[in-house]
Parts: sequence; C-alpha cells; structure tokens
Amino acid sequence: MNIYEKYFDKSFENIIKPETKEINHLLSDDMILICGDFYGIQKFIFERLSTKNAAKVLRAKSAFIQIYTIYLAKYICYKMNISENNILTSNAGKFEILSTNKDISILEEIQKKVDEYFIKNFFGLSGVSICSVECTSSDFRNKDDFKKLRKSISDEIEIKKFKKFDLQNLENFVLSYDEDINNQNLCPVCNIRKGKNNCNICNGFIKLGQILSNDNVDEIINSSDLGIVIDDFDTDIVLNTKIKSYMLREKENAADFETLANNSCKDLETGIKSLAVLKADVDSMGDFIKNTDITENFQNFDIFSKSLDNFFSIYIPKIMREKYPNTYTVFAGGDDLFLVGAWDEILELSRQIHNEFKKFIKNKLSISFGITLVKPSYPVSRFAEVSEELLEEAKKHIDKDNNGKDAIALFGETVKWESYLNTFKVLEEVFKIFKKDDEKTAFLYRLLELVEMAKKVKLKEDGWLEATMWKSKLNYSFTRNIDNGYKKLLDVLNEQMDENPEETKFFLCEYIYKRRD
Repeated sequence: MNIYEKYFDKSFENIIKPETKEINHLLSDDMILICGDFYGIQKFIFERLSTKNAAKVLRAKSAFIQIYTIYLAKYICYKMNISENNILTSNAGKFEILSTNKDISILEEIQKKVDEYFIKNFFGLSGVSICSVECTSSDFRNKDDFKKLRKSISDEIEIKKFKKFDLQNLENFVLSYDEDINNQNLCPVCNIRKGKNNCNICNGFIKLGQILSNDNVDEIINSSDLGIVIDDFDTDIVLNTKIKSYMLREKENAADFETLANNSCKDLETGIKSLAVLKADVDSMGDFIKNTDITENFQNFDIFSKSLDNFFSIYIPKIMREKYPNTYTVFAGGDDLFLVGAWDEILELSRQIHNEFKKFIKNKLSISFGITLVKPSYPVSRFAEVSEELLEEAKKHIDKDNNGKDAIALFGETVKWESYLNTFKVLEEVFKIFKKDDEKTAFLYRLLELVEMAKKVKLKEDGWLEATMWKSKLNYSFTRNIDNGYKKLLDVLNEQMDENPEETKFFLCEYIYKRRD
C-alpha cells in the first residue's frame, strides 16, 4: 500500500493527490538543505488593519505570503547558482531547497536583505527566517537518518526564531518610521504608514486583490509588478487556484464584510445579519508526523504534507465556491484555515469541513475549531485574536472520558465534535415537526435559560441543587405555550438537555438566530 492509500481516502484522489517529486538526481554526499519560514503571519495579515478596507486586502496579504516565499526560494536558487528544480517544497509560507553549493555566506547576505525589506516596509512585525542543515544522500534514503534530518530542520527553525533580524549584532538599531504622520495623512488601510490616499504598499495589496478576484484561470504575474525585487532579480509567479482560493466577488474586488453579513440567512424570511469568523487547525500534527512512517523517507513526507495542504488550499475553497458563496478565505493551507463569511453559511460549512476531513484522513487525525459571530464593523485584529483564543480553548478541551481535542468552541461553550453533531442531528430532526405558526419566541429563549440550569446541574456548579428544577420548569413552559401534539419534541428536549446541555445550546442558538428579525 502506498503512502497516499494508507492515509487518505481514495474518493478525494482526483482533486487532492499531488505529484511525487523525484529527487534522486539531486542527491549527493555533500549538500545542505535550505529552509525558509515566514513568521509573524497573523501580525502581517491583521495588525492595525481597518475594518472598512479589510476585505480589499486580507486575501491579498495572505496570498502575498505565498508569493513572497515562492519568489525568495527562486532568488536563493539564483544566488546559489542552482536550478529551481532543487526547490523541494514551497507552500503555506515555508520552503525547502536542496543545494550542493554550501556557501552559507550567500544565505547570510540574503537574510540581511530580507530583514531590511521587512524592517523598512513592515517595521519588523513579520519576516522570513532562512536557515540550513548539512545532509547527505543517506539522509534521504535511510529512514532513521531522514527522521533525524527532519528533527534537525525543526530544531534549526526554532533556534532561528530567537534570532529574528539579528538585532543583537546591529549597531545603533532604530526603526525608521515615516515623519509628520497625523490623522489627515495616515494610510486609511494599514494605519501605520503615511499615505492620504493609501500608502504604496497597501495600494499594491489592493491591486493584487483585484487580480485575485479573477478566479477563472491561472494567471502569470511578474514579481516586480508587486514590488518584490531584490538585486534587480525579478521572476514570473503563477497565480494558481491555491493562491487565489475563494472569496465572494463584487465587480473587480472581493465583496466587503457588510455585504457578506447582509447575505446571512439569504434563503430565509428572517434571521440575524452577522459575520462568523472561523479558525481551524489539525490536532497534534507534529507528534503524528514524528511517530509514523511519514518521516521514513522524503517521498512519504512530500506526499503526506502536500496532500494535507491540498485539502485545505484546493478542496475547501472548491466546496465554498459550490455551496457556500457568501464566504471569504483569509488563508487556507498547510494544516489550518481562517475563514470569514455569512454566519449561517460558516456554521454549515464548519460541519461539512469536519466531516469531510475525518473521511479524507480516514479518522487518523482530528481537527478543532474556534468560531465567533461578530458585526461587520468589529475590529479585524480583535476578531483574529478572539477566534485564536477560541481555537486554543477547543484544543485544551477534555471530555468526561478524558479525550482531548477534536472540539469546537462556539456560543460561549466548548464541546467535542462527535457529541455536537449527534445532538444537532437529533434536534434538527425533531424540530422539523415544529410548525412555524406554533413557534413561540419567548418559549425558545426560555429554553436557553433552562439549558443553562441543566448545565449547572451537570457540572455541579454553585446553585446546582436549585437548578434541578429545570425539568419541572420545562414541562410547565411546554404545557403552557406549546400544543399537546408536540409531545415527542418535549421528550427529546428533556433527554438532550439532561445529557448534552452545551450541545443543545449550540443548536438552540443557531435555530433562534435564524428566526430572529
């Protein structure tokens, strides 16, 4: 059984399966493996970005990370006088290059130029670390040696994180900011550079965003058109489906967040108008890779990492385009996702992503989510922080059987995906019998109060003894407000609120929000 068949469901093969890179002709017994890692990604994309202009540049800034690392990998090959075929991987802000040229001084000089670029243009909020490790052909052919090589790479990248910009060796280092900035001449997009009608860098992102809006075909753009040039070296970059991803378009730009929010519950007569922000990440990826045959050889590692990246960067945007049009990809690739969109579509999409991922990976890995509902005017940097915090809550979640992760944080609760989906399925089925004319808004909100009481009893929180009255209160409210023909609904609510109060809250919040004016 090959590595793809072992770890991935064959039904995804036509969309996701990558081509294997042949490297035997590149191997020798005296090489270095050069690694690049774009750090500070969240700061680069979100820091101080104004909400008003966010939709114009968010996807462009994310795509820029991919474009810049592709450019840098090509530039390194040019300076090291090696073929671009030596680039082993380049995705999700990382790259690896095999080189028989071991002149580290060239890499050090490139690092200085990259640092200067990010200090000058982005004030050191982000950058790219370049490092290398020595290797031989045996490191790629012997499984124990390849595992050691992967660990050496990871260790070197971690060490490099503590030497960002090599500040300790720079004399009289002071960041140079634009002078005489005030509210009248501050760039309205980034809020850090001078530019009354947008600064040059943000205009570049807006231009890139317009190019990305054409999602029909691959396009070729020269790096100089994006202001990416080192030592007069420019190169063509292919803007393919992975880089373009998916976002709702309006005319020549991405639809703004106000439009996405207003498209919430589009097929319903009622429903709140809001955005949802989704952050998702594969659980325990590092440990899984280290402790399996994935790191026994380059081919295994290459196929596994590229297949996983393709799931997020190709397959997820595909289903967004086909079924969830009112959504927007901030980034999708590697082993994580950041999406924004109409809240009801994002919630439905999250359930499909979870189910599709489990099927795709044959239940060998799990994925956790943090989702928050926000108004379109909510500060972009803040909703990025909130979604990250919720994702961390999901990853820390432990259920009653001491199982961790594979969880979702939403509506102020954190639960395991399996229990959430089971409860959702049961309640969705039984609520179908609830005729719209019989729905009582006050009763639905009363259910949320009773769910909080049921949760207090389940967790034995302060006041739980008094909260045990929730069942009698539920029966009383039901008898008073709901027709006797809905006895099955009452029975199911009793059972689910007793056993799964948090999961029931998930369902009820979504149900109510879809019916609220």
